[in-house]
Amino acid sequence: MATAASEPGPDRSRLAFWMRRLWQSAVAWSWVMNGLRLTAGLVVLPLLATRLSKPDFDTYFVFLSLAALVPILDLGFSSSVGRAVSYAMGGARQLRAQGFVPEPGAVGPNRVLLWQLLHTTRWLYRLLTLGALAFLAALGTWAVSKAVDKTSSPALTWVAWGLTLLSILWEIYSGWWNVFLRNLDRVLSSTRQVALAQTIKIALSCGLLVAGGGLLSVPLAGLVAALVQRYLARREVLAILGPEPGGTDTRTVREFIAVLWPNSWRVGLQLFSNYLGSQANTLVCLPLLGLAASGQYGFTLQLITLCSSMAQVWTTVKWPYLGQLRVRQDLPAMQRVVWPRLWLQYATYLLLAGLVIGLVPWLLQVAQPDKSLLPMPWLALLALHGFLEMNYVFWGTLISTENRTPFTWPIIVSNLSSFVLVLTLLKTTSLGLGALVLAPLIVHGLYNHWKWPREGARSLGTTFWRFLLGGPGGVDRAPQTASWTTVGGPDKL
Repeated sequence: MATAASEPGPDRSRLAFWMRRLWQSAVAWSWVMNGLRLTAGLVVLPLLATRLSKPDFDTYFVFLSLAALVPILDLGFSSSVGRAVSYAMGGARQLRAQGFVPEPGAVGPNRVLLWQLLHTTRWLYRLLTLGALAFLAALGTWAVSKAVDKTSSPALTWVAWGLTLLSILWEIYSGWWNVFLRNLDRVLSSTRQVALAQTIKIALSCGLLVAGGGLLSVPLAGLVAALVQRYLARREVLAILGPEPGGTDTRTVREFIAVLWPNSWRVGLQLFSNYLGSQANTLVCLPLLGLAASGQYGFTLQLITLCSSMAQVWTTVKWPYLGQLRVRQDLPAMQRVVWPRLWLQYATYLLLAGLVIGLVPWLLQVAQPDKSLLPMPWLALLALHGFLEMNYVFWGTLISTENRTPFTWPIIVSNLSSFVLVLTLLKTTSLGLGALVLAPLIVHGLYNHWKWPREGARSLGTTFWRFLLGGPGGVDRAPQTASWTTVGGPDKL
């Protein structure tokens, strides 16, 4: 007979229940993933600073800047592939270059279409990898050659660059398996695998740096982590799809790539403008305001970006499922999924940004008086812009579930205009760092901050304020694109 002392108490049962909930929560694992990215900066970067000589440390950042091109070299195909997989999981029978064919009565996934997409994606990323090899081999080798003679071991630096190039190419070639897995509505598995890969990369990087691996450490760790992630994702994807129902010929692959391309290049161009905008704004600080100002702005922006990425987790984990609901045109179900998570996203951002504004400056003053965030009110205005940007990004992504990207050119023009306005304000006013805060807030506020929330709500068959304040309440109008999504054309498959 069990004694009372040996029986689990209610507190232990509740703890076990919540531990299971957290283990099975894609949101919790996404937060872990973001935490690991932050940990990489807090742990690996100091080790690099202490274990590498100054020239080697500077060369590492050359490698890092080249690795940052991976999302751009993807050319936006990962978003198009993910959306197509979501449609196929929702029962879609054909794909379009623009728009989609509603399948209101669809039940279950279209396995034939999923296998065709898998073969197409494999061929597509082989081509992208070859293109990336030609581009990076030329650009990267030129960039490294400018610094290699100053490093502690030029031969080792060239080997490190070779490993970095191999790691980047492997990430492009194999990373699509995780995109595929995620949009098969296996968000939890996908996020766990990314978190595991990130843990391996951090641990192996630290171990190799301590053991004297130098510049070889991080690219070698990244390559091992990517190999593990690809193995796990590929195994699970093939298990989900089951036996292949039929082969996919080269002609079909070419036709699918042609269907994926129109929205892909638009997203790729938008990502490129985002990259230029963020990097350019940071680099502008250096010659015009000095190194200290550049670090102050970059540190503050990094914290606000972290708040946004942590908050967006609530909705990010549901995009594959929302793609399925979109192709079925189940707008009431989409509203029920979106509404509570959108409010959780808002609340999480406001809480985290409030902590950054109210607590971090005090902590820095106590623990690191040589470091600081932007002064008030610029810090508050940057947090406001972060919130508004997060909001229009969400609604723009919701619009993209209709397989259209009307926001591409407005955002590109806004990014370029913002950069021009930053330069103008820095040259003609005494705003200083405030120019980098005011410019994007003003430019995006003219259009993007209000346009895409309104259009996104229309795609749900409602209005923004009615949906936000009244909650899911049925559909009182046809989606904006209903008139053309059902029209046939030569660009369908």
